[in-house]
Amino acid sequence: MPAEELSNDEILRAFRERFDEDERLRELSSSLPPSLRRNLYEVAGFLREETKEALGAYLEDVYIYLQDPLVAQVDPELGVRPAEVRWQPGLADGPTNARLAVVDYNADTAVLTAPAVWNERARRFEGPDRQALGPNQCTLFQFHQVNTWAIVQRIIEMYEDAFALGRPIPWGTDGNRLIIVPHAGYGENAFYDRRSKALQFYYYGSADEPKYTCLSHDIVAHETGHALLDGIRPWYYAFTSLQTAAFHEFIADLTAILAALRNNDIRRATAQQTEGDLTRDNAIAALAEEFGEETTGIPKLRDANNELTMGDIQESRSPHECSQVLTGAMFEILVGIAGEYMRTERERKVSPGQALAWAAQRFGRIALQPLDFCPPVDIQFEDYARAVLRNFDLYEPLDSPRRTFYRDLISRVFYTRGLCPGPSEACADRSADSLEWDVYYDIDAISRSRTGAYYFLHDNRKALRIPDNEDIVVVDVYDTNKFGREALRLPREIVIQYMWREEFELSGAQFGSLQSRTAELLCGGTLVLDERGNVLSWFRKPGTQFKADPEAGKAAREAAEEDRKEGEARRAQLEAHMARLVEGGQIGLRGTSEVDILGIRTPPVIADTPQGALRLEITPSMRSTLEEARGKGKTRDAEKPASLEHDWDRREDRWTTDF
Repeated sequence: MPAEELSNDEILRAFRERFDEDERLRELSSSLPPSLRRNLYEVAGFLREETKEALGAYLEDVYIYLQDPLVAQVDPELGVRPAEVRWQPGLADGPTNARLAVVDYNADTAVLTAPAVWNERARRFEGPDRQALGPNQCTLFQFHQVNTWAIVQRIIEMYEDAFALGRPIPWGTDGNRLIIVPHAGYGENAFYDRRSKALQFYYYGSADEPKYTCLSHDIVAHETGHALLDGIRPWYYAFTSLQTAAFHEFIADLTAILAALRNNDIRRATAQQTEGDLTRDNAIAALAEEFGEETTGIPKLRDANNELTMGDIQESRSPHECSQVLTGAMFEILVGIAGEYMRTERERKVSPGQALAWAAQRFGRIALQPLDFCPPVDIQFEDYARAVLRNFDLYEPLDSPRRTFYRDLISRVFYTRGLCPGPSEACADRSADSLEWDVYYDIDAISRSRTGAYYFLHDNRKALRIPDNEDIVVVDVYDTNKFGREALRLPREIVIQYMWREEFELSGAQFGSLQSRTAELLCGGTLVLDERGNVLSWFRKPGTQFKADPEAGKAAREAAEEDRKEGEARRAQLEAHMARLVEGGQIGLRGTSEVDILGIRTPPVIADTPQGALRLEITPSMRSTLEEARGKGKTRDAEKPASLEHDWDRREDRWTTDF
C-alpha cells in the first residue's frame, strides 16, 4: 500500500515495529548528538506520544512503582515498570532538573544519602556502582530517589499539558525548584511544606522492615497535587474554612486518580478486572493500598468509589473526610463517562480498555481545566462545581453528540451529592453576564503585567464591586493554551486573580486567647477574558464594605446589597470556624516554642500574624521520632505525654498530619 494511503497510526505502528526489530534504529535513537536532542526537546510539545517514543525523546532506564510494593507483590503486572520521562537540558545528579531537586536527607539520623548520578551519554540515572536503576535495584535509595522524582515530573507535565491547564505552573514558594526529600525521617506521614519548599516523605513500620511512602505512587502524586494547587491558587493555603482545606485534599486525591488513569498498564488491568464497570473495586479508585493496610488494617487509605453526600459530613472536622464527597462526585462522573462510551460504541466493538482511555482524557479536561475559573481565596465545593459547569458550557461544542448527556450527568451528580442547589440551571454560573466596564482597556495592556492588570481593576472598581478604600492585590495574571475535544484549540484565556483584605476584631469569649485580636476576611475574584477582552467567567468572594453610588441604577444598588449580605455571611462563617478551632484546642500562636519547633507539642493549626492580622495555616507536619516509635509501637497508639499542656491530641487530629 502506498505510504500516502496509510493513516498516521498505521505509519507510526509500522515504524514502531521496525524500531523494535532493528538494533541500528535503537542505537541511532540513543546516540543522538546534543544539538539534535535539544531540537527534539524544543518541538516535543507538538509531537504525539508514539512519535516522541520512537525518536528517543524519553530517558532510558527510568522505572517506577505503578502503585506500591504491596500491590506489586499481589499483582506483579502492576509492579515496577518503565516510566516515560522526557529528556531535558540541565539534568544533574539528584535527580535534579529545571523544576525539581532531590535532597535525600534524613532529619532523624542526620544522614545525607548519596544521590543518583546522571550519565549524560547513556541518558539515565545510575546507582553508586554506576548500575542502571532497574527493577532489580528497587531496594537502593537511589532507585527511591529516581522513582519519586520521575512521578513528580510526570505529574507536572500532566497539569501543564494542553489537555489540562495549558501553561507552566509556578510553585507557591520562592524560586522555581521544589525540593524532594525521599527519606525525611520516621513517621506515618508525607507532606508538602511551603516553608521548607519541599515534598517530604517518611518511612514507617518496623526498623527491620520499614515501608517507604516515597514508593507509593498514590502518596507521591497526592503530595505533588498539594504543591501544584499551591502554585495555581496560593491563597488556598490559608485555613479560612474546612471546605477550603478539604478542597486541597480533593485535588491531591484527584491528582493520584488522574495519574493512575494516564498509565496504560493500570488502565488496561482495571478495564480487564472490572469489564469497564468502575463501580467495582479497582486500583484507580483505591488510594494508597500499602499505607492503608499497614496503618489502619484496611487495604486502602481512601476510596474514590463512594456515595458520600454533604449531609453525611456535616459534623465532621476532618478535611480528609470532607474531601471524599467531592472526590466521590468526580469519580461518579468518570464512571458515567466510561459507561457512556461503552454503550454508544457497542457497534464498533470497543473494548473496555479503549472506552476507559477515551473517558480518561475527557474526564481529565472536565476536572482540571475549570481550576482556572475558581476564585482566588476561600474556595467552597459549590464554587468548584459551578466552575466545572461553566467550563463545560463554554467549551463543549454545541454539536457534540454527548453534550446533553454529559451536562445532565455532571449537574445531576453535583445536585444529588449536595454540591449545588439545583439539578440543572441552578448550578450554572451567570455572574459574568452583567459586567459592564467603566473604563475599557486593550487586552494586551491588561495581560502584559500585574501592574497593567491592576490599572484595569482599579479603574473598574464599581463594575467589580471592589471597595474604594481597600488596596487591590493582583495575585496572578497569565494566559492559557488549551485543547478541547479532538485536540481543537480553545480560545486563549487571560486569567486575572485579584484580592483584598477586610480586617475586623474578634470579639467574644468564644475566641479564647484570640479575643480582641484582629482577623482578616479575604475577598476577591478570578476574572477570565478571551483574547478580544470578552468576559468568559467571573468567580468572586465579596466583602462587606462595597457601597453602590446612590445615583446608580436599581440593578447596581441591588447587586451591591447582595454582595454586602454575602460578605457578612462569609465573615460570620469565618468567625464560627475560628471559634470552633479554639473550642477544640487546635490553635497555637506562632512565636511560641511549640509552634516554632516541630514535634509532639506542635498544634494542628498555627495562627500567624505576617501583616498584623491573624491568618490560620494547617501545620504540615506533626510526628513522633524513630526512638519514640520504637519504644511505643506505632505512632497512632502513642499516649499523650503527661507534660503536654495543650488540648491537641495526635489521635484526634490525624487529619492534619497524614496523607
